[in-house]
Order: sequence, then C-alpha cells, then structure tokens
Amino acid sequence: MKALSINNLKKTYKGGLDALKGIDLDVEEGDFFALLGPNGAGKSTAINVISSLVTKSSGKVEILGIDIDQNHSLAKKEFGVWLDKRSILINLRKYLT
Repeated sequence: MKALSINNLKKTYKGGLDALKGIDLDVEEGDFFALLGPNGAGKSTAINVISSLVTKSSGKVEILGIDIDQNHSLAKKEFGVWLDKRSILINLRKYLT
C-alpha cells in the first residue's frame, strides 16, 4: 500500500504564482522520505497542501489510500511531518553510508 500518493498536484496563488506545477509522487508504506530543494521550490507549499493547511488548486492526494478531499479528518490522523530539523541530516548520513 502507498503511504502517500500525489497525482498532478498544482497550487497557484493569487496573482498567478505557480508554487506547484503538477507534482507526482508515490511513497510506499515503510519507506523513508525527505522533501529537499532550494528556497522557493515549493517544499513548504507541498507539505501544507498534503496536511490540508493550504487548499490545492488541482490534483489528488491520498494518505494510506484515503483521499484528503473526501475524508479530511481520517487522512489527517494518518499524517505526520517533521519540519526544520537539521539533525535529520546527521541521522540520515548513518543510513546512506
């Protein structure tokens, strides 16, 4: 089962800023996943959309097969995020070597 499935996720802010331009991503249950990229790449927007803090413009997001639009409260119970922790890089190094 997929822990997270994202299909053609788009977010356009007022004024026409395209923060997300059709993201597709599948994370299998039990996998580790990190969202990395430069400033302005859309990382925070993607996390905010997945966690339903920001409304997406279009696309589909499922958490453990639960569509966040159809069953928001149940999907939210299954989602957790770890933000702004530099120690992840130190710990991640252990698994990559």
